[in-house]
Amino acid sequence: MNRRDFLNTAGVLGISSAINSESVFGQTNYEIMMKPLKKIITIEEHFVLKKISQRAAEFNSKQNGGILSNDPVQKELMAIVLPTSDDIEDVGNRRIKFMDESGIDIQVLSYGAGSPQNITDRTLAIELCQEANNELAGLIKMHPTRFAGFAILPAADPNSAAEELDRAVKQLGFKGAMLSGTFNGRFFDEPEFLPVFSKAQELNVPLYMHPAIIPKSIAEYYYKSDNWPSVTSAMFATAGYGWHLDSGIATVRLIASGIFDKLPNLKLISGHWGELVPFYLNRLDDQLGKTLQLNRKISDYYKSNIYVTPSGLFSEAQLKYVIEELGADNIIYSGDYPFLIDKNTRGFLEKATISREAKEKIGYKNAEKLLHL
Repeated sequence: MNRRDFLNTAGVLGISSAINSESVFGQTNYEIMMKPLKKIITIEEHFVLKKISQRAAEFNSKQNGGILSNDPVQKELMAIVLPTSDDIEDVGNRRIKFMDESGIDIQVLSYGAGSPQNITDRTLAIELCQEANNELAGLIKMHPTRFAGFAILPAADPNSAAEELDRAVKQLGFKGAMLSGTFNGRFFDEPEFLPVFSKAQELNVPLYMHPAIIPKSIAEYYYKSDNWPSVTSAMFATAGYGWHLDSGIATVRLIASGIFDKLPNLKLISGHWGELVPFYLNRLDDQLGKTLQLNRKISDYYKSNIYVTPSGLFSEAQLKYVIEELGADNIIYSGDYPFLIDKNTRGFLEKATISREAKEKIGYKNAEKLLHL
């Protein structure tokens, strides 16, 4: 053995010895940390119902003069980011096969692209949201140990949306609801939407604040340029960056509106590691906080009322940062299936160099507590 090989071997043995030097009840700390988790629950997993999405598209086309969008750039983007119909429309064997192969025990399902949430016709929005929730409840009943659900709500009528949330939780057994983007150019901190948040607090269920397409004027101002292809502008404005920034702003707006002073027990969920907000809590406190008349600091509301999920962004650096900033109690696991199909979903968390306690909280315990699973 030459000197280099000897030193490399000695180094490996030294690291191994250090890892295994401390033990608990006969097991090394390393073995405890790497032990398989009891279960994995992921809570930002999407599905669509073909008939519902078609009816939503038909209504939206009428708003556009009866013409469905035929924009070639949009089509190119959708070909890149959208999952196959087989994957997103299936709430059965195909999805369960992926879950088994990826080590996922339970998915909490929410409506994906083509959602009727933002249909501006109140009657149609209520009808389609109720129909979608009923159908999802039926699908969950076919596999009750593998699936749970978040309701979809008709934002056009906030009082009816609150009633639908009540029905979905009490009658259909849903675990909360998802709100995507904005409604008709208005963020959800507007007073008109307060009944939905009040009902969520009353029912003790969370609302998942999910990104969505941002207004064209904003997309063009921030993300369009002659320096890159049009499809790059479209991606930059959506999944590449834009809608995450927009969704993070929506969360900060809710805090700034004083909603948690009105509803101190309200719980929200923010995906993609909190849509950039956890990385700026100090700055928000230090600057924006100077101008607000709130009972607590922005970061205090965030850490007590908001949970974050990775949404399939399996970066250990981001995981560790968010644990350091928010604590493992504020993180719930998610994979963003089938927009991301990653069979390393379980493996990432189990192999992460964080404590066993943190893995258990993130992997399933926090979800069980928050969603009453």
